[in-house]
Amino acid sequence: MRVHLASGTIYLTDGWLNVDVPGSRVWLAEERPDLVERYATVEADYYARHRDHDHLGAFAAGPQPSEYLADVYGRWDCIPCRDGEVTELLARQSFEHLALSDAHRALEEVRRVLIPRGFLRLSVPDHDATLHAFIESHDLVLLRHLLGPRNSPNGYHLMSYNRASLDELVRAHGFAPGEDEPSPHSYPSLCMKWRLAA
Repeated sequence: MRVHLASGTIYLTDGWLNVDVPGSRVWLAEERPDLVERYATVEADYYARHRDHDHLGAFAAGPQPSEYLADVYGRWDCIPCRDGEVTELLARQSFEHLALSDAHRALEEVRRVLIPRGFLRLSVPDHDATLHAFIESHDLVLLRHLLGPRNSPNGYHLMSYNRASLDELVRAHGFAPGEDEPSPHSYPSLCMKWRLAA
C-alpha cells in the first residue's frame, strides 16, 4: 500500500491511497466522482491539474476556497492503516504545518504503519534557498512561501527546515540517511526520501 497523506486537491490514481483530514470542504472520492475527474493525476506528473498552484504567485493570492478530496479520512497522528502495512508514504508541502512536538509524534506514526525498509517521502519549503532568493530579489512572496500562504485557516507553517535539520529529525526516528529527490515544485523546496531501518 502506498499512502498520499494530506492529499488536498491532488488526487493520485496510480495505486495510491489518498488521505486527508475531515472537514466541511473535504469530500470522499466515492461521494464526488466529479472531483476525482477534476483532480486526478499520477505521481510522475504531480501538478498536472494544478499548474496554477505550483508557482509563487499562488502564495500572494487571497483566500482561495477549494474542495478537497480523499479516499479515506486521516491525519499525521492517526494514519488509517494497520501496523506495517504501508510500503511508501508521500506528503508534499504538509509536514511544515506541524509543530516540532507534533512532527515527532507524526514520525512515530509513520514508523508504525511502514513495513520494514519502507519509504517516507517528504517535500517542504527549503528554508535556506528561500531566504537566499529573498535576499537577492526582495520579493515578499518568498517570505509567504516560507511562513505559509495564509490562504486557509491552516495555512501557517509552524516549522522551517533546511536539509540538515529535516534529515536529522527524520533519522532520529529510525530512518536511514535521507536522499534528495527531484522536486516537482517550481519554488524552493526540499524533496527527500528516507528508508526505515530494518
